[in-house]
Amino acid sequence: MHAYMIIAHNQFELLEKLVKSLDDNRNDIYIHIDAKVKNFDFDRIKNAVKFSSVYFTDRIRITWGDFSQVKCEMILLKTAVENQNNGKQYEYFHLISGVDLPIKSNDYIHSFFENNKGKEFIHFTNAKDDTQAQNRIRYYHIFRKRRNLFFKILAQIAYRIQMLLDVNRLKGKDLIIQKGCNWFNITNNLAEYIVDNLNFYEKLFKYSYCADEVFVQTVLKNSPFKNNLYMPQSGDNHLACMRLIDWKRGNPYVFKDNSDFDMIKESPAVFARKFDYERYPEIVDSVLEYRELA
Repeated sequence: MHAYMIIAHNQFELLEKLVKSLDDNRNDIYIHIDAKVKNFDFDRIKNAVKFSSVYFTDRIRITWGDFSQVKCEMILLKTAVENQNNGKQYEYFHLISGVDLPIKSNDYIHSFFENNKGKEFIHFTNAKDDTQAQNRIRYYHIFRKRRNLFFKILAQIAYRIQMLLDVNRLKGKDLIIQKGCNWFNITNNLAEYIVDNLNFYEKLFKYSYCADEVFVQTVLKNSPFKNNLYMPQSGDNHLACMRLIDWKRGNPYVFKDNSDFDMIKESPAVFARKFDYERYPEIVDSVLEYRELA
């Protein structure tokens, strides 16, 4: 079985379509809905599936750049790992967003990961020793929960004072710090390892900045599973995590037209991001129709 862990805060019609596309007796679906969302229709999403089990996790308010992004991933992983019982065990844990889509069929996805069993699908940037990534953890990044101008100025002042004082939260920890795409597909062994060490990593990342791009990469590089990467030398290739993501045309680019659909069909990736069903519903429906044949 596979566990799909979804982070969502908007585009709930697209989320419903995503959940339906994953509906398979080999898949369980775990969803975190941002606590800022009001009047979310949980029953609508639960009733969208016939074969999968859908679980909603505890909810927190997520702020971009804040530790809450990592905390959300931790909540999803902990919930899914601890939900394994009565002989149920997940071979892979997939972290996706509510505006992503699988672009291959469920049969294809299960076959692909079975053929690559034991591999960790985590993306890394080119840098081996990433000072910028270290700085995301090294200093106490406070005032990040509020993103207005006043708190941004306070955050910059606190950051520069710590630089002058040579603050280093990583001192004595002997950790390799790297970064990459925060979306991943990891084995049960690595997922359980993360959950078993949550206390350590929660303390490490609690005052971090944009650490969702550092979290799983750092755990892996300092774990017994560091040699199990599907693509050890990714060269910043997002196929390392089997994603089709276009950073050249956007942050990332939103797929919308026929030329994008051709790119999606030709991609060897199994997931693509991102989509906007409110503005470009046609490509979403085309991808979901096509994937059943892929």
